[in-house]
Order: sequence, then structure tokens, then C-alpha cells
Amino acid sequence: MGVAKLIFGLRTCQPSYVGAAVTLFDEGLRQAIDDIVVGGGPFFGDLQWRLASLPIKEGGLGLLSAGDVSSFAFVASRVQSLELQDHILRACCMGDLDSDFRAALDGLQAVLPDVDLGGFANKSTAPREPQTILASAFYGKTVKEINGVFGLSPRQKAVFDCLRAPHAQDFLTVIPIEGLGQCMSAVEYRSVLKYRLMIPLYPEDEPCPVCRKVCLDSFGEHALHCKELPGFKYRHDLVRDVLFDVLKRAGIAAKKEAPVNFLTDPKEGRSSLRPADVLVFGWSGGKHACIDLTGVSPLAGFRGSGFVSGQATQKAEAGKISKHEQACIDNQHAFLPFAFDTFGCLAPVASGFLKRVQKAALAHATVSVGHSYVFSRVGFAIQKGVAAQLVARLPTHDL
Repeated sequence: MGVAKLIFGLRTCQPSYVGAAVTLFDEGLRQAIDDIVVGGGPFFGDLQWRLASLPIKEGGLGLLSAGDVSSFAFVASRVQSLELQDHILRACCMGDLDSDFRAALDGLQAVLPDVDLGGFANKSTAPREPQTILASAFYGKTVKEINGVFGLSPRQKAVFDCLRAPHAQDFLTVIPIEGLGQCMSAVEYRSVLKYRLMIPLYPEDEPCPVCRKVCLDSFGEHALHCKELPGFKYRHDLVRDVLFDVLKRAGIAAKKEAPVNFLTDPKEGRSSLRPADVLVFGWSGGKHACIDLTGVSPLAGFRGSGFVSGQATQKAEAGKISKHEQACIDNQHAFLPFAFDTFGCLAPVASGFLKRVQKAALAHATVSVGHSYVFSRVGFAIQKGVAAQLVARLPTHDL
């Protein structure tokens, strides 16, 4: 699904020749995404379409618009093959081809006025990876202009920042495998997409059907930090179980829910003793590492100003360190807080831990695995836990 079906045509035809086809394709793509996300219902507007058609690394769903790609694909293809064209067509008159290229280059310059395209027309000065350079410039400009084009509210700005945080979109690259738990129901997946695309999930001013203490906000923030349902613990336990499975498959010795007899809240003493979520044997200088998972909602208590993406996970990480690290050190253990938020952003310690696990997984694998395999699995587990919390509070007619 997406522009991949048209990419050859976009790279070999001058943009002005494919305008009608591009428009028709994008209309069909937008309708398909609309059907998947809201089932033909309301709230899938221009902002949602813009977000869905951004690259994954820019916070989108990676379902690229043909109109966007056509802006730079032809120029990139021509630049990339300048030397080959010169070799094949050196004895031919290339005036018509050059006029097509010049027209496309001028059109692209109008779209990207701040990018110097002067060297793109000469094979001796043309960049080696024009597609990457032009796509980065185009989508970078698009991202910068989103606020001005759509007039984002403070909450929408915060959500967009969260979507662009490192690893927030990793779940989109996972391969559906039921045996690994890498699958969701249609209702779950739709709920996650609505949450991320800023589409209302609940009626306004409806009381939370679980805690009955406060009203649900329409975008689902209360649903994600309400602790009156096992779903809150389910998300934590699901991520823990997937992390343990990843460690096992990477050949890393670990134990789940391991009693260590010293993890406790310093304010409460031994009355609050708890096991390590995951104990990794010999992880740091021969010492066992206690991994303590914690999930947070970055928009809980959102005030509209001073929001910084990733700050919630870093704060949660620091809180865990101040609570448990010294006890682990005193007992000859390492302590690794594993903090993540509802969008999939990971705190620095968690990210560093998974990078090391990823290296071990690649070295241990008997078959080829992707370089983002570990992050994708953990990211999908986070979103599956989020989906469970959102779906638990949906009106019956939406299930």
C-alpha cells in the first residue's frame, strides 16, 4: 500500500506528465486510509492525511503521497543516472530530454527555494544519493510548515513532537507473526491509529466506565493513565514478557519476576519488597542487572506550555534510579530502569540497553533478522498494551 506501486513511473516521467495519475492515486490512497482508521466516519481530515503520508522517521505512517514523491523522484532519477545517460546517449541529440529535466529541476527549485540545486545538472558535481538528499529536504520543509499550514493546537504540537521522538514509530515496521504476539485486532489497531492521528475516541464529558471518578477526555489520555483496570498492569506485563522473550532468543540468560530480596521503596522499608521485572545474568562487569519497567503517559496533566518530548520518560527513569539504584549497588547488582511512554519513546537507559541486545540478537541469529528487530518487537508490545487500555473504554457500538 502506498506510492511504491507508482515509483517507477514517477522516476521516469516528467512531473507535469503524470499529474492526473498522481491525483487519482492519492485520492484512492486517502480513501483507503480513511476506511482503515475511521471506517468512513468523521474526523479524518487534511491534518490526518498529512500525518499519515509522512515518512515513518518524521512521525508519519509511511504511506507516502504520490504527489509528494513526484516533486523530486524524476529529478533524483535523472541525477542518479547522469553518467550512464551520458555514456549511452553521447552521440545523440539530448535537447528534448534536457528540456524535460530543466523544467522538472525548475519546478523542484520552486518547491525547495532554500536548497541549492545548481550542482544537480552536472555529473561532476551531482550528489551520489540525490533521492535521499531531496526527500530529506522536501519532508524536512513539510514538517516545519505543518504548524503554520494547519494551525496546530498546543496539544497537537505536543503529540506531533511525541510521534517524531526516537523509536516512537518502531512498531510500524514489525512483521505480523501471531506466534510472537505481533498481531492486533482491527479494533485495537484502529484505536492506536486514532490516538496517534489525534482523532477523538470517546464522547466528550462521558464518565470513565471503569473508575467512575472523572470524565473521559475524547482523545484517550485518561484511559491511558487510569489505574482502575488490569489493563494498566497488562501493558507493563506485556512489555516485560516480550522483553524477556527477546533476551531469550538473543541467547542472553535472564529470569522474569526474579526475587532479589532488596528492591524496595526506601520510604516504606522491607514491607514493599518486590521482585525484579527481569533479572539479566552477568550483564555488567559480571554483575546481574535488575531491570525495572515503567510506562508513562507524556500528556497526562498536559498544561499547554513548556512541553518537551521525551521528558516524561527521562523523569520516570530518574525516579526509578533514585529509588532503587543504590540498593542494587549495595548488593552487587546493576540497576537498569526501562522507561517508555505511550507513544513508544524510550528513555536513554532503555534505548542503550536495547541497542546492546540488538547486537547480541544479530550475532546469535541463525537466520537473517532486521537491524530494528528488537526495537520493533518492544515497540509493538507497547502499542498493543495501549490498545488494550483504549479499547476497554470504547462505547459498545464502536467494538
